[in-house]
Amino acid sequence: MKWTTEEIEYLKSEYAKLDGKKVANITEKIANELGKTKSSVRNKAYELGITHKERLYTNEQIQFLKDNIDKMTYADMAIILGKENSNVYRKCKQLGIIKTIECQSKIAEVKPKYKFTKEDNIKAIKAIKERNEKYGHPRGYLGHKHSPKTREKLSQAGKRAWEQLKGIKLEEWKKHQRETRIKNGTLNPMINQEKPYSRAKGGRREDLDNQYFRSAWEANIARYYNYLGIKWEYEPKTFIFENITRGSVSYTPDFYLPETDQWVEVKGWMDSKSKTKLKRFAEQYPEESKKLILIQEKEYNEIKRKISSFIKDWE
Repeated sequence: MKWTTEEIEYLKSEYAKLDGKKVANITEKIANELGKTKSSVRNKAYELGITHKERLYTNEQIQFLKDNIDKMTYADMAIILGKENSNVYRKCKQLGIIKTIECQSKIAEVKPKYKFTKEDNIKAIKAIKERNEKYGHPRGYLGHKHSPKTREKLSQAGKRAWEQLKGIKLEEWKKHQRETRIKNGTLNPMINQEKPYSRAKGGRREDLDNQYFRSAWEANIARYYNYLGIKWEYEPKTFIFENITRGSVSYTPDFYLPETDQWVEVKGWMDSKSKTKLKRFAEQYPEESKKLILIQEKEYNEIKRKISSFIKDWE
């Protein structure tokens, strides 16, 4: 939609009133008054050269863009300069040094080609803090909530994105996600959580070499094995389920008993997720599954009744 002369004059007059006010607030006001999008207002102000002077580029910054356009991504350059990605993109476009698709792909393949130094990080953090202190958060939306209309737009956008991932694309995405989690060691989300179960007493036990356990039951079973002189290892291995992209894609038994080559699972309650894990474990690792000892409420209470009074620090 083209801008009329009257709209442009109104835009100029409002931007002239900035005087330290948040640019985002002025942008939103103009957009509402003229019935335009905020991005349209920002782009027009930039085109007219009336963006606040503190947001303009110095000759040094312009030279930085020219020198690094083929070496760094827009996001990396934005971090160094303490500006927004979209701002850097618009400036590069204005300078006629916009990246080609081939160039972006090339940079993505070798990224990170440019390695940030300690000085770069300090400079970037300082620039961002100074900008936010003077103009507020760049989005200008902290402490606010989206309107029902905006929430509906976001919902529709999410649905469209999900539609595009259906079928083969969705399976490929899930496969890639699974491979990444395996590589990063985050396939089992419980591994990096201090208290994954709200009903369990997770924490480190001083009497057990400060080992972390996810529940009092697990800690007590470790004490039980120590009392009997049985060597144990806590969660030493994760079994990954092949060709599984939904639900439980791995299983980590609670204990391994090396002297008897057995796995132990302490399960206070058997939910559907736990059942799926054990089922897939049996299907894909039948020999290992045969070695699994399952300690549920009945077995645990029997041990507690007979042994707990003899074990120090039993919980």
